[in-house]
Amino acid sequence: MYTTLPPEAVTIDPEMFRPLWQQILLGFLIAVVILMTVGGNLLVIIAVPTQRRLRQLSTNFFILNLAVGDFLLGFLVLPFSAVNTLHWEWPFGPEFCNVFIATDVALCTVSILSLFAISLDRYFAVTSPFEYQRRMKSMIVWQACAAIWLFSLVLAFVPIHLGWNTNDGTVQNYKNPRICTFELNKVFVLVDSIGTYFAPLIVMCAVYVKVLLVTRDSVREINKLQKAGMARGMVSGEEKQKHSNLASDTKATITLSTVVLAFAVCWIPYFTLFTVKPFISEPINMHVDLFTLWLGYINSVINPFLYAYYNTTFRTAFANILGAAFGPCTRYYRRAKENKAKRGYLAPKFKTTKMNDNTDNGTAAEMSQFNGRQSVCS
Repeated sequence: MYTTLPPEAVTIDPEMFRPLWQQILLGFLIAVVILMTVGGNLLVIIAVPTQRRLRQLSTNFFILNLAVGDFLLGFLVLPFSAVNTLHWEWPFGPEFCNVFIATDVALCTVSILSLFAISLDRYFAVTSPFEYQRRMKSMIVWQACAAIWLFSLVLAFVPIHLGWNTNDGTVQNYKNPRICTFELNKVFVLVDSIGTYFAPLIVMCAVYVKVLLVTRDSVREINKLQKAGMARGMVSGEEKQKHSNLASDTKATITLSTVVLAFAVCWIPYFTLFTVKPFISEPINMHVDLFTLWLGYINSVINPFLYAYYNTTFRTAFANILGAAFGPCTRYYRRAKENKAKRGYLAPKFKTTKMNDNTDNGTAAEMSQFNGRQSVCS
């Protein structure tokens, strides 16, 4: 989304300009947000297609879709939003301003709908696992992602370029091209904020509550079966597999519910102001408006860190990518290799030793199986 200025403003108030030190500090913070948004989501974009374990879960392709939207937000939108935040005067003309605002709205809508699709995916995966595995194919995921992008682009570009968002029905920003503003009328904000934010958010919260309740009950049931099996002296392989799958679903659900919670916390202040603007006569404080806007943008920075914090597979994938990009002697790369070695993916290389006559063939065979490739960091 994007901040708004009073459409009737013809001149720029000198009080809106900040001292130089504030502009330098704010510019530095904005640059950090932009770099972290682009870099963090680029890691997700690289990790999901290249890591086999991440490709196995369809939910991760919705996460990939969310990361693409956040990456484009950081690459295409945030630099121009930074210019307008720091200088207040728009230097690129009204046509590009409207494209810029429409792109911002579209990418925000992509994020919301991607999270909505993720919540539905988790719901069906937990409540109907067998039906989910039978029907949830990669083609369906890609079709859903394409529908999300098409709907978001149409919803953003058509109303803004036809003037449906303004009070007089004219296309915005041509009356005063020095200011890039997002004009709002009551019908537009109600349809946009309720239809593409508040309603999906309420559904997502309800879905995750239901999923967590179902998961909790399933964990209790499987634990009872396992205890009964241990009492009998045996636990079937099917029960172990069910417990493993349920643990994986539980971890994914907790991770993604945290992502939804972060999204809600970051964007609720902005969408609240966005909704009430056409219904109040007094303009909202510009600094408050900008704070809520950039708080929403910060959500695009948070998501990759949430994946890395809650999900070991993502964390390992990020470490591998960073290790390959910045050298195999980085601390994260070494730690990732050590974790792989513990899980049996890598085997340490033993120095060749001369076997004496008392060494049996079994010991020699055991030593030979650890003949792996030695790390350049060892």
